[in-house]
Amino acid sequence: MLKHKKKLFFIFVSIFLLAGCDSSNVIQSSHTHFFDHYFIYPFSLLILFIGNMWLHQSIGFSIMLVTVGVRMLLAPLNILQYKNQLSNKRIQPQLKELKEKYKDKDHESQQQYQREMMKLLKENGANPLMGCLPLLVQLPVFSIVYYAIRRIDEISASSFLWLDLGHADPYFILPIAAAVATYLQSKVMQSDVEGMNQSHAVLSRILSPLMALSFGIFSPSGLVLYWMTGSLFMIFQSFVLKKIFQEKVALEAK
Repeated sequence: MLKHKKKLFFIFVSIFLLAGCDSSNVIQSSHTHFFDHYFIYPFSLLILFIGNMWLHQSIGFSIMLVTVGVRMLLAPLNILQYKNQLSNKRIQPQLKELKEKYKDKDHESQQQYQREMMKLLKENGANPLMGCLPLLVQLPVFSIVYYAIRRIDEISASSFLWLDLGHADPYFILPIAAAVATYLQSKVMQSDVEGMNQSHAVLSRILSPLMALSFGIFSPSGLVLYWMTGSLFMIFQSFVLKKIFQEKVALEAK
């Protein structure tokens, strides 16, 4: 249930952030809007510089490379999130014991259950809200990428493979690829989440790619490319973190 709430929160805040900019005007260096001047315009210059100078004028490859760069900058937060997931996984048996111990629904029992649960989480360094932090950091970046694509003519008018980066994919190939990548990301990241209700896990695994597909059908291809590249990077990062921490646990066991 918490995962569904986070997805709804993601959608709500995304709409709020996207509405905070004037999408009707092309952004220029003299733009006085704070978000335009200090975030969107410099970010668009970075995409154009990399694409024009290093990648043979391929703005699409530039968006993919910048996405990887953004994800690498966010990697420390994702590592903290992964460690938190492992901590939650480790204390699941104790949480189940607490739930059984305080199965009565009276107010006093539930209060005691909450106190002991929070104490257990604190002692083991497990924070149930840690999963929201990387998501919150990604929201403004997502908004910046959206407006850089929509409001910078040189980016929106660029082509990449069969795509017009400023318009939706007419063949729906990229949205389908983004949906598949999102499904695989959900599956890989849920594999280390213990104690999650199975029906909620399956529902989340279905809803995530459906949301990505719906979003991709109507969104500029450049933004869908950013989304898909980010999902692929997260899959790769999850496998790397799993291998590193499994080896660490094995060494500690010796």
